[in-house]
Amino acid sequence: MPLTFLMFSALLLKHYLADFVMQPQWMLKAKGRLDAPGGYAHAAVHGVGSGIVLLACGVGIGITAIIMAAEFVVHFAIDYGKDRISARADVESNPRRYWQLHGLDQLAHQITYVVIAWFAMASLGMA
Repeated sequence: MPLTFLMFSALLLKHYLADFVMQPQWMLKAKGRLDAPGGYAHAAVHGVGSGIVLLACGVGIGITAIIMAAEFVVHFAIDYGKDRISARADVESNPRRYWQLHGLDQLAHQITYVVIAWFAMASLGMA
């Protein structure tokens, strides 16, 4: 059990760093655009960060690579969806709606880490 909590805590810390510390404006502004590299780069930072966490926890390279690819796709989709919904929901003039969507976005990412931790622990025979 301690490895599960360590892994999950490290994934949450990685999420904070990748979303709130290591995300420059060029990434932030491109999340809702399929034709700009920023959203893809941001999702890649998340995938690589999770890969580092998983490898440090002893997860094999094969399952780590699969999880990294899946996180890249899922993270990009969550961010893209939030951006598209926010554009239609007039979040600029409705702070409550902004925070509801931001909270939903963060919840979706956190659920992703629950799934990642489960798959990673299962690969180690611990789920």
